[in-house]
Amino acid sequence: MNTNKESILVFLRTLGEFLKSRAIPHSFYLGCSFLVSYYIYGSISLIEIRVVTGTLQNISAAVFTLSGIWIAYSYPQAIAAYTSPSNVKVLPNDEAKRIESLVLIILTSAFVISSILLFNLSYFIFSKLNIYYDNRFYFKLAGASFVVYLSLLQLKAIFVVMMTNVSFVNELHHKKTERSADRDL
Repeated sequence: MNTNKESILVFLRTLGEFLKSRAIPHSFYLGCSFLVSYYIYGSISLIEIRVVTGTLQNISAAVFTLSGIWIAYSYPQAIAAYTSPSNVKVLPNDEAKRIESLVLIILTSAFVISSILLFNLSYFIFSKLNIYYDNRFYFKLAGASFVVYLSLLQLKAIFVVMMTNVSFVNELHHKKTERSADRDL
């Protein structure tokens, strides 16, 4: 029973740390999204928002796929390191961080794609109701803010994928240099 309570406390502590590490950046993204949308909401149209959501959908799918390929490349090595530690050297810390980062990118892209679906579904449902016409300003502001927020999330995901690729190439060059130096000795 005591280990059950300890497990719950560890889970809650980990969840709290995770939320805290995500709450600050996302509060910033939401604030920026609202400010940008507040200043441009009067000049945007549904067609422009649809173009952005279509682009977001395509980018999210591409990032989702790319990250999945990276995990498929890294994951077998990670599983082997944990399931057969005697046969495989310990998984490097940077590899574990890379896998964690890629999983978060996949979750981000999945969130963006799901949110676009919900955004389009919400528009489909609410645009036919009087509540939409009575509160068009708020719906338009919320919709524009949401699309800008999703764009910021996806841009961050793209940046992380780019940095992961650069890091991987740097590691390859480093290993190649080490092997060349070993052969020269």
